[in-house]
Amino acid sequence: MDKDAVIVFNGFLNLPNKERLQVVNAINDYFDNLSERESIRAEHDLRFAEIDPVGSSIECKCCGRK
Repeated sequence: MDKDAVIVFNGFLNLPNKERLQVVNAINDYFDNLSERESIRAEHDLRFAEIDPVGSSIECKCCGRK
């Protein structure tokens, strides 16, 4: 794996099992629905934008930074 994939996988491993399962299910939905990938991506982008991790006290699960 390249370094970006290693960082993301590290974050995945830092999640509790329930959240890991949610990630796996989301990835499976993305790959299983070729015709709906754009809408899945758009929905995720909106949800991620609501979090606004930059400048917050949220700790990154991938690298541990705040």
